[in-house]
Amino acid sequence: MISLAALAIFAGLSLNLLLFFALGSVSTAGDPLYKGEVVHRMPVFQLCILFIVVLLLWCFFAFLLPSSVLEFALYFLMFPLSVLACSGLEFLGKKFLPPSIGKGSLPAADVRTAFLAYTAYDGLVPAAFVLTFVLSKNLIEAFVVVSSFVVSTFAAMLVLNEIRRRSTLERLPHYIRGTPLILIAMGLLSFVLVSVSGIFLAILEVFL
Repeated sequence: MISLAALAIFAGLSLNLLLFFALGSVSTAGDPLYKGEVVHRMPVFQLCILFIVVLLLWCFFAFLLPSSVLEFALYFLMFPLSVLACSGLEFLGKKFLPPSIGKGSLPAADVRTAFLAYTAYDGLVPAAFVLTFVLSKNLIEAFVVVSSFVVSTFAAMLVLNEIRRRSTLERLPHYIRGTPLILIAMGLLSFVLVSVSGIFLAILEVFL
């Protein structure tokens, strides 16, 4: 149990895919104007798809592929399979789920910042899969790692969106608003997460 908690802290805080690798930053840092206002909402539906797809890919590569072709297939098939899985689940979601859920939380007008299935959600899916495959030895660990990735990415998006929203209300120089401010905030938040994860891991070492 303690090892799973340490794995979750390490994956969620020390390997935050948005802050440390800037994956999904197009969806977070973009600041298009639509009718004079910043248009941006959280891609909750897409993050749920990310969780499902990464787990499915892990099961496929871990259980179905023979070890003799695993290394070759891992790097040549992960991106095409990620795109196909994301596109298929988005299609099924838009067709069978209620419109408020199936279309996700992104408005149709926000095309520039929307997670796109044919980019595997700005590279989040293949990156999350590779890290999950490296860090996880069984399905339970894979579940913990993917959950940590999704939760930490969602939390980082909430913080960055709030910073971006406040920047439109506060008196800030025009040249720092929008994307520059988000990138600065991402760098500062990454330092905070590394420090916090170190504290939590040090506490868990006491119980090991």
